[in-house]
This record gives sequence, C-alpha cells and structure tokens, in this order.
Amino acid sequence: MRLAEPDPEHGAGSFGLACWHGAPAAMALAHRHDDLEFNASPSVLEYLVDGRSVVIPPGTLAVFWAARPHQLVTDATRSRVSWLTVPLGTAVGWGLGRGFVGGLLGGGIALVAERPGLDLASRVGVWAGELADGGEAARAATAEIEGFARRAAIAAGELRPVLAERGVGIRPDAAAMAAWISEHAADDIRVGEVARHVHLAPQHAMTVFRRALGITIGEYLAQCRVARAQHLLLTSELPVPEVGHAAGFRSQSQFYARFRERCGEPPAAYRRRLRG
Repeated sequence: MRLAEPDPEHGAGSFGLACWHGAPAAMALAHRHDDLEFNASPSVLEYLVDGRSVVIPPGTLAVFWAARPHQLVTDATRSRVSWLTVPLGTAVGWGLGRGFVGGLLGGGIALVAERPGLDLASRVGVWAGELADGGEAARAATAEIEGFARRAAIAAGELRPVLAERGVGIRPDAAAMAAWISEHAADDIRVGEVARHVHLAPQHAMTVFRRALGITIGEYLAQCRVARAQHLLLTSELPVPEVGHAAGFRSQSQFYARFRERCGEPPAAYRRRLRG
C-alpha cells in the first residue's frame, strides 16, 4: 500500500500525528515542521539538517526534531522509506522523558537499530488506515504509536549530535552556507558575510543556495531563528521579548510575525501550551 506524504503546510506548522511510506526522490527544498520525525529505510538515507550531513544507516530508526531546517538529499526512488510524525505538543504530553525530548530540542539525533517493537515499516500501513478511520481505531493507533515512541526513547540512550561532515548529496558550498547560517543565526548577519564564507560573490551565492536548497538565504535564516526561538521558549525562563532578541530577530514585530506565520500562534501561547 502506497501512502502519500502529508502536505507540508498541513496544520499550524505540523504534519500532525501521521505516518506513511513511499519511495521519495530527493527533496526539492529545505523545510521545517514542529514534530518529532521518525524514519527508517532498508537503504542508506542522507539528510541535510542545519546544513550538516546526517547519514542514517540501513535498518536504523532515526528520530529528530523537525522544526530544524532539514532536507532529504538521497534519491530513494528505488527504496522504501517509512515515516512517522508526532506533534511536539503530543510528545511532551506523553512524557517521553525530559532527557530524550530535551536532547532532540538541543540538536540531538536518536539512531536506534530496528528490531521487534521498533520496526516502523511493519506498522505504518496499519496505523495510517486506523488514523484515517477515526473513532476507536484512531485511539488504538494513537496508543500504539505512543508505545512505539516510548520504546524508541528508552532505546535511544545518549543522543547523537549532528555529524560534522558537510553534505555529500548537495553542493558543498551550499551545505557550508547552510551550516554557517545555522551556527550564526542569532547574529546580525548579511548575505555578503555568508558569501565570503564560501568565497563567492553575493549574487552568485544567493543563486547557488536557492538552487540547492529550494529557498532563499533570508528564508533559511528565518527558519533557523524561529527554531532557536522555539527551543528557548521551551528550555529557558527568558521573557518572550528577550527570546526574540536571543534568537536573532532585531525587532519584536518581526519576531512575532515570523513566529506566528510558522507556528500558528504567538510565542507566549506556544510556551504555555507546550509547558503546561
């Protein structure tokens, strides 16, 4: 059964509780959504997460916080990839463990060998059908998904940081720019600084970046800043206005507009909802 990937614009920055499998081509653009993303494949997958290459070995369940800009750079059209997305608010409500969720929010990536009870491919078809049916079937699927996520959290142990390599499935200069932007998102950076980092003229750098990642340098920077703001709202006691400044926004109006556009609610409401 082939299940279609959800629309990236579904919900307030989230795919919702959803699962699917298919044979995807490399992603045309970097994107973000406020979910924990679980995926696995019988073949190697490479993602670009915050501009860094993350290689997922065959038969490995990977879990990361998808609010960080990421992009599948492997052409998996001859493979079979399985995904599960759990909205961050749902995962927090399940109490998966402060260390696990906190580690993901801090940039960690869980890589767990698939085994009985953690075989995503064998479950996504059933779960997708039950979630679509609604009612008792959806509740049963949700309970099973919660159990699956708990087993993954237990098995994860120490979370793996993003690998230091530049992406090999994408232009090295574009990956280097994305990584540099992510590392310096809180600073008042300009296109010229990004371009100088890879020894390109600014106009050419903008073209290279957009062709490789599908979005502009400015849009990617905004994605990184919103993700940083989300992280600070959930893991610090900074007042909301200070969160915006610490995330790199130079005006409160820009911070509130960008955050609401991508998360579907104001920063204070986001913090209240997820921190209870």
